[in-house]
Amino acid sequence: MIKQESWPITLLKLALGIGIFFLLLMLYWSSNLVEEDLIAIKNEIQGFKKELRTLSEGVKIQENKDTSLKSSSSHAKNVTLRPHIDPSLPNMLEVDPFEDRYVDILGENFSPNGTFYSATYGKPDTLHPFSNFAEISSWLSLCGIYLAKTHIGKYEQMAPYGALKIEERTNKEGKPEFWVHLREDIFWEPLEKRFFPEGFKLSEHFLKRYPVTSEDYKFFFDAVMNPFVQEPGAVAIRTYIDDIVDFEIIDDLTFVVRWKTIKTSDDQLIIRYIARKWTAALRPLASFVFKYFADGKKIVEDDQDKNTYRNSSLWAQNFSQHFAKNVIPSCGAWTFDGFTERSISFKRNPNFFDPHGALANRTEVFFKNSPDTIWQEFKRGSLDTYNLLPSQEKEFQDFLESPLYKNQKENDEFVNRLSYFQRSFTWVGWNQKNPLFKSKTIRQALTIAIDRRRIIDEILGGKAVEIHGTFFVFSPSTDPNISPWPYDPLLAKRILEQEGFADLDGDGILEGEIDGKRVPFRFSLTYFVKNPTTKATCESIATQLKEIGIDCKLNGVDLTDLSSSIDEKSFDALFLAWGLATPPEDPRQLWHSSEAKKPGSSNAIGFSNKDADRIIERLEYEYNLEKRIELYHQFDRLIHEEQPYTFLYTPEISLLYRNWIHNVFLPLKRQDLIPGAEVAEPNSALFFTTKKNQSN
Repeated sequence: MIKQESWPITLLKLALGIGIFFLLLMLYWSSNLVEEDLIAIKNEIQGFKKELRTLSEGVKIQENKDTSLKSSSSHAKNVTLRPHIDPSLPNMLEVDPFEDRYVDILGENFSPNGTFYSATYGKPDTLHPFSNFAEISSWLSLCGIYLAKTHIGKYEQMAPYGALKIEERTNKEGKPEFWVHLREDIFWEPLEKRFFPEGFKLSEHFLKRYPVTSEDYKFFFDAVMNPFVQEPGAVAIRTYIDDIVDFEIIDDLTFVVRWKTIKTSDDQLIIRYIARKWTAALRPLASFVFKYFADGKKIVEDDQDKNTYRNSSLWAQNFSQHFAKNVIPSCGAWTFDGFTERSISFKRNPNFFDPHGALANRTEVFFKNSPDTIWQEFKRGSLDTYNLLPSQEKEFQDFLESPLYKNQKENDEFVNRLSYFQRSFTWVGWNQKNPLFKSKTIRQALTIAIDRRRIIDEILGGKAVEIHGTFFVFSPSTDPNISPWPYDPLLAKRILEQEGFADLDGDGILEGEIDGKRVPFRFSLTYFVKNPTTKATCESIATQLKEIGIDCKLNGVDLTDLSSSIDEKSFDALFLAWGLATPPEDPRQLWHSSEAKKPGSSNAIGFSNKDADRIIERLEYEYNLEKRIELYHQFDRLIHEEQPYTFLYTPEISLLYRNWIHNVFLPLKRQDLIPGAEVAEPNSALFFTTKKNQSN
């Protein structure tokens, strides 16, 4: 990015010469004073403008407040009135046709009511916007906004959300760039003193509403790209947007995003295939909060350089331990409403432009110490939904016959069930730092020694499908000609013997020579100890490996220690599951060597392979669908051969939900509602409750 300098400093550099030092010093001093005055005046004017906008929009909200569910796209009608919008250019975003249909489904008399109750096991230490706690990203989505949202039931079609319009233009250099035009009716809600400890001094600065502006989006980009920000969430996003070479603010509601280009064989300049998707996925970070100390003073006093927050180690250090790290600044359909040892809560934002962005008055998520505790709460009727574990199938059938459930049915309280394959996969990863796992042949032998079908049948009750690779098993990106490695413990042992591992002392443990030393084939398998399915699976794996002479020590840990071991890559082997992003699939985050040594990266095992890098890099700039599929299949074959993971299964989810929760369906199965739908998972944003006055 080009660093912009003020004119007095530029003139000073040009004029420096022998014989006029003192004169120039005086000029520099006086011009700096002028510049400081101009900056102060400019900042005051900008502040007044924002205050006027805040007051103006506040009046509009009060005048037009309406709880009826009308289409949220009406604001887009004035899109052509903006000075920087080019009406001759198409909008990259298209209104979702399901939006108006959904209003009809809900009915004109529908009014959001009640509270959603759910639970998660474990409690995050903080709510930092780049935390690695799995649930926090979904909570940020509730309280925040992206430039665009995907069409309901579709993968690659985008609708206006934080942006009214995104134009793809070509600049004077022939390079593509995205002009983003924001909505002007989105605001950060004030922080509240009750969110902080008693006696905590919070400046009045934080107790006002602020408009969401281009500066907040650039602030998010700068925070992600700041090399001193090492929170895992930032590291992961950095993988996708580090090819953005410039982020230019035009005004409060307009900015330009420019991506790195490459030249094709026919001299065309193109950007990464996912550039459109990730431009649309940009979100704001609350600059009115995270640029400041609690007393209202800026963390970096002089932040006029446009790259201040991208480069400042001082700011990054304070951001990591920010006073508001246990608060979620909110500008979305939901607003943060409190975080305790017991739960986190959200309330519907009555000021949000989309009246059906939140279909209840409140959401409360309880923190529980085990899945079984959550299961007991669901049976009691205290929770709306529950993902049934395979090991709990018999318990569920027993519950349906129990006096408790019979009594619930008499009160017209039922449990419904919806099954689907989750876009995720479960795996055992072999840390490439461990000399035992350096050879792909040994990694293949480890996979061959593990009976994945038995795990699915005996532990998961058949509620999963065996997999061979990193892409969703039902995706066209998966090569259908590849079969999972067979289960054959005798073959696995022969392979290990060929690799130099044998039981030489008769203790039942294989030994081999590594770096000139004879070592036993012994390692620890790290896993989350409070999930009974995970625990049972790891115990089964350890038992199966023992049968061929491998000593697999189980290392069950809590969420905090699990996160630390992943971030620091300090495990031998790791049992985990990855949720898969929506298409188009991008394997860089998990598999590119540039992520192999980064703390907190998703390339947790440190996989590094030049051929894999080459395929990933070709995929990033390939637009032809058939060629993309072939590259995906090449990558699938390579990963299958390398076996950096033992790929276990993709689970079949059994979503249980109470009969007061409505609109639970798989878009793929409702072509009558959403023609062309591709998504085969329920969308919880469409759920609404008809149960009032719930209490827990």
